[in-house]
Amino acid sequence: MVLFDILQKAQKGYGRALEPTCRQWALTRNEMDVLLFLYNNPGLNRAADIVAHRGIAKSHVSLSVTALEDRGFLVRQLDPQDRRTDRLRLTEAALPAARQGRAAQLAYFERLFRGMNREEMERFQQLVQKICINIENLEE
Repeated sequence: MVLFDILQKAQKGYGRALEPTCRQWALTRNEMDVLLFLYNNPGLNRAADIVAHRGIAKSHVSLSVTALEDRGFLVRQLDPQDRRTDRLRLTEAALPAARQGRAAQLAYFERLFRGMNREEMERFQQLVQKICINIENLEE
């Protein structure tokens, strides 16, 4: 039960940290999440990657991609290897918002993990990886 409380508080805090950037750029939270995912993960550039890694509903990713495309923040490019797949690429117009969002992310995580030394951070990452493996095993 404590784990769920921690995750919920962390998620709310993360949302509050991104709120000023979302407001400044007139982006919804989902649009900002898509923008930051593409900015932070250049090799994962399909809508399906966003759905799989960020846990955002396919319909919300689709709406966000369309809105970002309409604003000129991203373009869809047909994958030459698989003509059924669109690759998403941020445009130059998106970079200031993405950089500002990334800075807000980094500041939030710095505050979240304040006071933890390197050894504690490494141990925390090991424990989180074990939890992720256990979650994947539950889904099988």
